[in-house]
Amino acid sequence: MKRVILVVALAAAPAFADDVHLKGGGRVTGEIVEQTDEFVTVDIGGGTLTVRASSVVGIEKSMSPMQEYRLRAAEVAPGDAEAWRELARWARGNALQSQVDDAYSHLLEILPEDEEANRALGLVRLDGRWVSEEESYRSRGYVEFEGEWMTPGEQRAILADRQARQEADRQANEERIREIEAEQDAQREREAAADEEFRDGGLPRYGDPVYWGWGAGPTTWPAYPQQLPAELGGSVGGGRR
Repeated sequence: MKRVILVVALAAAPAFADDVHLKGGGRVTGEIVEQTDEFVTVDIGGGTLTVRASSVVGIEKSMSPMQEYRLRAAEVAPGDAEAWRELARWARGNALQSQVDDAYSHLLEILPEDEEANRALGLVRLDGRWVSEEESYRSRGYVEFEGEWMTPGEQRAILADRQARQEADRQANEERIREIEAEQDAQREREAAADEEFRDGGLPRYGDPVYWGWGAGPTTWPAYPQQLPAELGGSVGGGRR
């Protein structure tokens, strides 16, 4: 029931309300530009923000910086360059960048050569005229590379250095691979030598004569295949036949 009452209150609220209080303590400050039973859209300056009506706990009327800018802009007399300059500075102090650009653009319509307005809009002086920073750099032969402007020679140097580093890394990786392979080969050779020594001297071969040195005894080593390694002829189950 409370939610229904809230929606009705929102629908009846004036469109210029600018403080929208949200559940959880949040707040959206701006100018409501659209409002329905489900959503509230607020112009926050430089963009809009839409929130669900069910998330809104109240709307507080107060004049936001955005609203004040519009009121002040509407009062600027035609051709009053200084009023637009003052309004642009005020908008900058209130973090309204889009409105800063708007005010300075109006100023340039009156004073096209105004340095403050041109620089504020990102223009630079080149051969007696105001141009964009990009045009200025390109006209001087600069290229844009990874977000920075530089000479073609500087770009080539960066690319050459990267290529050299990549080649050095590639060679280092290949050298490491060769070292690992050499270590593996050496390990295999050691294991093969150990196996050969085991077969030749470390353990009597199957059927080799064994002399006990006293009394009667078997003349050959009693081999049990299930007890011998596979490479020596061992097998699971059964004895010598």
